[in-house]
Amino acid sequence: MSGAALSRLVHGQPPASPAPTPWDGREPEPSDWPVLVTGAGGFVGGHVARMLAAAGHRVRGLSRRPPAIRLGDPPIEWLVGDLRDAGLLRRAPVGCRGIVHAASWVCLGLDPRNLSQVINVDGTARLLDAAIEAGIERFVYTSTLYTLAAGTPDRPADESTEWNLERVESPYTRTKRQAEHLVLEAHPPGLSTIALCPGMVMGPRDGKPTSTMIVRTLARHRLAIVPPGGIPIVDAGVVATAHIRALVAGGLGTRYAVVGPYLSYPDLAALVHAIAGRPRVILTLSDRWQAPLGLAARCAAPLVRRWIPDLSRQLVAGGFLRLHVDGRRADVVLGLEHPPAAGSIAASLGDASTAAVVR
Repeated sequence: MSGAALSRLVHGQPPASPAPTPWDGREPEPSDWPVLVTGAGGFVGGHVARMLAAAGHRVRGLSRRPPAIRLGDPPIEWLVGDLRDAGLLRRAPVGCRGIVHAASWVCLGLDPRNLSQVINVDGTARLLDAAIEAGIERFVYTSTLYTLAAGTPDRPADESTEWNLERVESPYTRTKRQAEHLVLEAHPPGLSTIALCPGMVMGPRDGKPTSTMIVRTLARHRLAIVPPGGIPIVDAGVVATAHIRALVAGGLGTRYAVVGPYLSYPDLAALVHAIAGRPRVILTLSDRWQAPLGLAARCAAPLVRRWIPDLSRQLVAGGFLRLHVDGRRADVVLGLEHPPAAGSIAASLGDASTAAVVR
C-alpha cells in the first residue's frame, strides 16, 4: 500500500478514485439511439433534447406543459404529462434505447405538499421501473452539485468527497440525493446508469427562468448587494453535450461533476455589469450577515411563499457558500471543453427578450 493510500485510511479520508478513462471520441449513433428526455420542455432538458434531435436522433420529449417551440427547432415527439402519471411513464420509454432524466422538482424553499418526494424520488423510481420493463440500456440522471460537497480553492471537492452541505439541506437537496442513490444503485441486467451534477447552468432559453434568474435580476438593477459565496458556472451547451456522450461513455453507476470556472457572486455581478452595463454599484455582504438574514428568511418564508417560493434559510446559506468543485473527471471522460463564462452569461441575458415562439 502506498504512503498516500495509508494516510487516507488513517485520517478517514475517502479512497482515491481510479484514474478516469479518457473519452475515445465516440458519440451515440443517431440511427441506433432513440432517446426519451424527461423535462424536455425545461432549461437543461430542452437543450439536451434539441441537441439530440438536431444530430438526427429520434427524440421523445416529456414535458409537464406544452413546450415553447421556436422557428427552426428540430422535430421532437412530445408527450405532455409529469412524473406522477404512472401510466404515462410506462408508455414513454417504449421504443427507446436511452433515457435522459432531467425532470425534477426544483426549489430551495418550503415543500408543504411534499412534491419533492413525490416527483424527485417516487417519480424517479417509477421511471426506473419503466426503463427496466422497456429494455432501456442507459439511464442518464440529471443530478445537482448539492449532492456533492464544498471544497476550498486549493482543494476543491470532487465526486468522492464526503458530503458536507448540511447548511443548505432542504427537501430539494435531500430528495435529489435520494434519487441519485436510487439511480446509481440500479443494476438490473441490461441497464447501466450514470448521474451528472451540473454547476450553475448559463445559456439561452431558460424560460421559467431557473439558474439564469440571478444574472437577469442583476442586469435589471443599478445597485446589487450580493453575498460573498460562489459557484461554478457551466455552459448549457456543454451540459447538453455531457448528457449525450454519457449515453455511451462513463462508468457504470458513477456520477460526474459537470462544471466550468468558479465565480464568486461579486465577480458574477461584475461580469454582468461588463456585459449589460448594470448593476452600476456592487456591494458585497460580509459573512456575519448570514445568520440574521437566514433568520429573517426563515420567519418570512411562510408568509411570502406564494410570491417567493424559494425564500428560505437554506437559500440564504447558499449565497454564503463557497462551492468549490473539481470537474476534471467529467472533462476527461466525456471530452468536455468549456467556453469563457462571459459568453454563456451574455447568451443568458441576450436571449431573455428575443424568443420567437411558434407554439
